[in-house]
Amino acid sequence: MAQDKTKLWYLKNLDMFSHLREEDINTIDKYTNMREVKKKEKLYFQGSHDDHFYILKKGSVKITKHTPQGNDIILDIFSGGTIFGEMSALDPVEKDESAEVIEDGLICTLKKGDFERLMQIVPGLEIKITKMMGLKHRKIENRLLELLFCSVEQRLAKTFLRLLDDFGVPNNGGYLLKIKLTHKDYADLIGSTRETVTATLNNLKNEGLIDFEEKYVVLSSIEKVRTIAQ
Repeated sequence: MAQDKTKLWYLKNLDMFSHLREEDINTIDKYTNMREVKKKEKLYFQGSHDDHFYILKKGSVKITKHTPQGNDIILDIFSGGTIFGEMSALDPVEKDESAEVIEDGLICTLKKGDFERLMQIVPGLEIKITKMMGLKHRKIENRLLELLFCSVEQRLAKTFLRLLDDFGVPNNGGYLLKIKLTHKDYADLIGSTRETVTATLNNLKNEGLIDFEEKYVVLSSIEKVRTIAQ
């Protein structure tokens, strides 16, 4: 019973469902299953036929894609309150991406049939999901354009600003990105090599734009980071 109350609380506090009536939240609660997830746990793999719809309540997840050239690209990293896996829940095709937990958390899942049923019976939910999918599509398109036309330094700056929205914590006049990413993770995020990323991070530190606290990046000067990202 305690877990059911916790699940309902998380659902009520998701932006995606903030417009819904109490009875609609209760309906969604009945169809979803919540469980704990651990760091490095694979939620689904590229090429699999997983048709679940996922709601990340707490923690963080990365979405990756393995390219024909043998490289791994991180398409997105997000925190609790995010919905993903919706494409396969709507269209039963092979996953073209993988999802991996990078910080322990809680996740809710919906089966394809239940997801379709909720889209029909909960007013306004389909419109919300459609808008969210459109935003995600544009976000990925922008990321691909960055890979083509931006320098490594620009790509890193843009990545820091995106991570700031979900993981930024005030820190001595700057912001600490409260998520532990390796230099390889940053390389996979911006389509570069670990060696190049390490050199660029060190240059940014020497210029006073960023610093490091344990395994976290600290943005010492947001304005200078924004200037580089332009």
